[in-house]
Parts: sequence; C-alpha cells; structure tokens
Amino acid sequence: MRLPLIAVAALALFTVHAYAQKPTDNYKLPGELWTWEASKGELSRKGEFRIHDKKVYIVERNVGTVNVKGDEATLVVRANPTLNGRIVLKRDGTAWRGVIEHGNGTKWSIVFRPKEETIKERKKPERKKDK
Repeated sequence: MRLPLIAVAALALFTVHAYAQKPTDNYKLPGELWTWEASKGELSRKGEFRIHDKKVYIVERNVGTVNVKGDEATLVVRANPTLNGRIVLKRDGTAWRGVIEHGNGTKWSIVFRPKEETIKERKKPERKKDK
C-alpha cells in the first residue's frame, strides 16, 4: 500500500521538527548555552556551545576562552574547524556579531545568540482573553 505524497511530506516535516528540538547534552551541563551561525558567501555552518567560568565548551570539551568588556567580547577558540582563531565580537541587541579570519586567509561572518532567545522566538504569542 502506498502512502500519498502529502502524508510522506508531513511525516518528514514532523520528524525533522521533533529532531531539531531534541535537547543536547549541553542542557545537562553547567553554563549558558549559545548558538552560532557562520557564513562565507553561500557556505554556512552553525552549532552550539556553552560558556562556564569564562571557558568555552562544546559538550564536555574545553575548546577556548571568552573575555567580555562592555559591548565587546573576544573569543579564542581552538579545536573547532569553523571557529578556530580569535574572534572579536560586538553586541547587536541580544546577538553578538563579528568576523573570523582563518590562517588560510578566508574570512567568515559570524553571529552568536543566547540559546534561550532562540527558544522564545519559536513559542507562539499568547492570545489575550476576552473580558
């Protein structure tokens, strides 16, 4: 028996949506969760990390340090192909934006956001109750 194309598409969409919201091991560990998106032309990469005691972690692995002074932050990351290097960021609302230059001369635009902000954006606004 064949499923209609719409049913298959709906099942795939539900599966992707459910998988995307699955909590990672980062939720179980201390620190503040952040997401990042890096782009260079049409290429883009994204991921998440934690900051705890001025150290940057991907799951349990310490991959760098962070130093924040006012509206500027410096992130020094090692052991992540996309984020390797020194990244100088400036605050842009709730996000932090900057450019990372790799050792081979390529430059990537990068945006960091607190994970809680991305979760709040997904929630539907509450309807006002009629009196």
